[in-house]
Amino acid sequence: MQSINVQSPKSQKTKATPPKQSKCQLKFDYSPSSDGIDYNLLILFHGLGDSKKPFAQLGTKLNLPQTSTLAIQAPEPVPYMDGCYQWYPSFDFLTGDLLTPANPERLKGLFRTRKLVTELLEHLINDCGFEASRIFLFGFSQGGTVALDVALFGSEIRNLGGVISISGYLLEEQRTDKKIGNGYGGYILVTQGEKDQVIGNRNQAEKKFKEIQRLCSPDAITSQVFISNKDHTMANSSAEWRIIHTFFAERMPRRNLQLENMSDIYLVNP
Repeated sequence: MQSINVQSPKSQKTKATPPKQSKCQLKFDYSPSSDGIDYNLLILFHGLGDSKKPFAQLGTKLNLPQTSTLAIQAPEPVPYMDGCYQWYPSFDFLTGDLLTPANPERLKGLFRTRKLVTELLEHLINDCGFEASRIFLFGFSQGGTVALDVALFGSEIRNLGGVISISGYLLEEQRTDKKIGNGYGGYILVTQGEKDQVIGNRNQAEKKFKEIQRLCSPDAITSQVFISNKDHTMANSSAEWRIIHTFFAERMPRRNLQLENMSDIYLVNP
């Protein structure tokens, strides 16, 4: 006979165990939820040439209910630029020009970063108490590329909650990659400016988005939104932030504390 575990919702753990820097190689800034309930986790990935500090401040400013935040610093310094970091090699050491898709170092670097992020995710899940389905990724530009890559190609962790990528897509070198299993089945939102000169015109951006959709399962919910009068920049308008906050509100789960506090409500687990 199968045993049934019955417990009061009040006995549920509300505080996650803070992650330890010694458990992973990537540097990060972690902030528990301001309301004391670490139910979700939002991981933030900065763009090329930035660092974790501004995104740690952004995570705190978002003040999402029942959500802790963790801002990661990219593992590689940008050559000759103090305090600036990159998620994979981006510049030619000799000329200073951006590397093209023909250079294999870009993809090699992305693979290294994927491994490092996976190491951190495993620590967050196995040691800190976060569930993969309640971990969401938020990245800008190159950071958005990494967030998408981890969700779509991370073979060890397949059920992350969702991804928001601001002006970031997969690398062109990944166009021939096959999806893992049935593909990623979570939520994806990509926003970008209509005047984004880095990504290209609307038609080019839509093709890049279709590459993301190709790697998702039929159950995935994906959306791409173009922001008028915007170039290749971080979200900076009320219209774009409204779209992002709507994603958070609709896709991030919440504990119903009012229901849990009722004396005659119990959790039943098989």
